[in-house]
Amino acid sequence: MPEHILAGLARRLAAPLLALSLSVAVFSGPALAHHGWGWTEDAWFELSGTLTEIYVGNPHATLTIEAEDGTLWDVDLAPLFRTLNAGFEQDIAAPGDPVTVIGHRSIDPGETHMKAVRVIHGGINYDVYPARAAGYDNR
Repeated sequence: MPEHILAGLARRLAAPLLALSLSVAVFSGPALAHHGWGWTEDAWFELSGTLTEIYVGNPHATLTIEAEDGTLWDVDLAPLFRTLNAGFEQDIAAPGDPVTVIGHRSIDPGETHMKAVRVIHGGINYDVYPARAAGYDNR
């Protein structure tokens, strides 16, 4: 293709591509905010309470736990395949069950949100992140 045609094409596409890039950056930020571990504290955090909600599905399993003081906590588990590989399935626990989760809480002290590496239910450890759970055991 002749160079002058390519240059014209590049000029015409520059603004729409820039707008698309900015839109993706603005709208994907909130969706990615709690993926990975960068949003969590380094310190270990253990939470015990009553399970109020359970979701085992994509993109990752989640629990809502009512702590002893009545505070509701949102708990992210691993992606679905890791959660299922740990043996934690939808019918393992039900709302009203006592549960303990171990992991890392949000670095935002006003946020009742954590990411768990282990779920303890019925005396069984479900290590959704086994290598990280081993780090807890070896601390």
